[in-house]
Amino acid sequence: MPTPLDDLAARIAALERALPELSRSSRLAYSSIDDGALTVTADGQLRAIIGQQPDGTTGVNLVNGPVPPAPAVPSATPTLGGVRVGWDGHFAGNAPSPLDFARVEVHAATAASYTPSPATLITTIDTPQGGVATVPTSTPVWVVLVARSTSGKASTPSPTAFAGPAPVVAQEVLAGIVGELQLADDAVTAAKVAAAAITADSIAAAAVTAVKLGEAAVVAGKIAENAVTPGTVAPDAITAREITAGAITTAELAAGAVSTAKLAAGAVTASEIAAGAVTAAKLATNSVTTDKLAAGSVAAGKLAADSVTAREIKALSVTADKLAVNSVTADKIAAGAITATQLAADAIDGRTIKGVTIEGGTVTGGVLRTAASGRRVQLSPTDPVDGSAAPSALLYSGAVAEQQPARLTAEVRSTPDGNIPMTRLTGPQLTADGNHTPRLWLNSGCPGSAYPARGNWTLGVAGEYGMAGEAVVSGTAGDTTSGAAIQMSVRRATGGYKTSLTYLTSESWMIQTADQIANMYLDKGGLVIKALLGEVLLQTSTGLRVQGGNVDVGYGLVKNSSTWSPVTFKQGCSQLGGWQSVTVKKRPDGMVALRGIVSVPAGVTSGTIGTIDDPNLRPKAGEVFPVATPSNANANLFVQPNGNLEVWNATGQFGGWLSFGNVEWSSVD
Repeated sequence: MPTPLDDLAARIAALERALPELSRSSRLAYSSIDDGALTVTADGQLRAIIGQQPDGTTGVNLVNGPVPPAPAVPSATPTLGGVRVGWDGHFAGNAPSPLDFARVEVHAATAASYTPSPATLITTIDTPQGGVATVPTSTPVWVVLVARSTSGKASTPSPTAFAGPAPVVAQEVLAGIVGELQLADDAVTAAKVAAAAITADSIAAAAVTAVKLGEAAVVAGKIAENAVTPGTVAPDAITAREITAGAITTAELAAGAVSTAKLAAGAVTASEIAAGAVTAAKLATNSVTTDKLAAGSVAAGKLAADSVTAREIKALSVTADKLAVNSVTADKIAAGAITATQLAADAIDGRTIKGVTIEGGTVTGGVLRTAASGRRVQLSPTDPVDGSAAPSALLYSGAVAEQQPARLTAEVRSTPDGNIPMTRLTGPQLTADGNHTPRLWLNSGCPGSAYPARGNWTLGVAGEYGMAGEAVVSGTAGDTTSGAAIQMSVRRATGGYKTSLTYLTSESWMIQTADQIANMYLDKGGLVIKALLGEVLLQTSTGLRVQGGNVDVGYGLVKNSSTWSPVTFKQGCSQLGGWQSVTVKKRPDGMVALRGIVSVPAGVTSGTIGTIDDPNLRPKAGEVFPVATPSNANANLFVQPNGNLEVWNATGQFGGWLSFGNVEWSSVD
């Protein structure tokens, strides 16, 4: 009897026999899709949906297709109102037309470079065979094409094409094609009508009415002769304004038409009255008054004898120009009648009036003096001594030896401070050549110059201010930075000012010979003597002693350094802490000493380890010195004329430092 195991084995054998048949037959021969869809994939990407679509429709929907190739460059030609764009159906690189081709988009923009977008999309060409499209525009545009697949993929833009709209000219418009219906309302304005385009034949009869005429449109030149008759003139239409001057003559006036009532006030003037027409019988009593007489119309010959008395003469009406020469004599002037107030300016011309006191007056252009000679004071608008335009006060002592008086003068002078106003006080001149005449100048300084406007004074002898041979002592008020200054100087024939002594501040002095042979400066740093020309001789009865500080001989060969100068380290070298600093100094004999200990990194075995910056401390030629190291490694120090401190020929590691003791060289030979 078969067991359950036997039944299972029989079923498996039957399935094995049926399996080959199933693999050879079509599995969808009698299949259907109920309320569903088949999907097609490639490389893990969905490519198509066959059957029911997500929106409820049924069909074949291609998705995620490949990017189509870019269309070939389009053509662009001008056309009326826009640009005509053409595509020949080819793609860039002669690529074949994609099987999922949907359309070619036409994009246009006024910029040469842009990214196609819905804002630049104008129209589409929907066949892969190509076609043409029109881009409406009034300005030139750049056109590109973009291919689009059925799955919505867009290609890269094609190369651009450029064109502008064709102008609308008369040759492009057929005769009669623009009719009345083609013109928009108000399209034809007065500005569009050519001159003389509308003639009388073009105006319908009675088309121009009074309503069509503007104000003052009809002028006299447009009215035919005799066109206006009395019957066509409205009552009161012609007023005085419409009558031309002189148009109505005597012949047009009726007899008795002009009466007295018709004459306007003042209408009849003297020119309208005939000569001799107005006689005495025509004048009313008292009709001729003073205001009716023209100026000068009544001459002396018209006056009766004794007709003009004192009563008829107006007060102050008789002036000097009305008086005859010598008509007013002394016996006609009352005693005390003429006072100072009665004297007009310039009334006294070259004549002397003695014993007169002038109060509150101004004397212009004259010279005032207290006496004609001897001791006196004279005020003058100019300086009579040197002829300058400076107002002056001259003080005469009356001494026999006085060649010129002392003078107080206000003037403008060119000084080291600039052109400034100053007051000059000059002592009496006792010699004919003016030598040894002292002068004092006072001024307030010159803003913007080397000295502040604090007040200056200068006392000089021999010559004028700013001339050769002058010797002056001057003082300047100080400010918050420079302090007060007193200076003595001379001016030679050549070379300008040479300062002899200047006291600048309480902390600085300068003593300098007038001819610039030597300078000596004394300040807080000590005494400095410099030879500028020739030689300097220092001589005393007990010898010369210089104590403290440094001596600087500026024109000699030897110059002593005031301090030890540091060197500039190289290659990571530095000062060894706790030991003598690496410095150099020149001694009075011209020898330069190098001292100190330098820390050297382990990797440095040769090369430049420092530089002497001051050229005055460098040797004229190269020098070589042995130097000490903690490892006793032999090394040589080269001191070069360019200031380099170089270490060479070391037999091993330095051990961390180098010592410069007992290293010195000459800086002068």
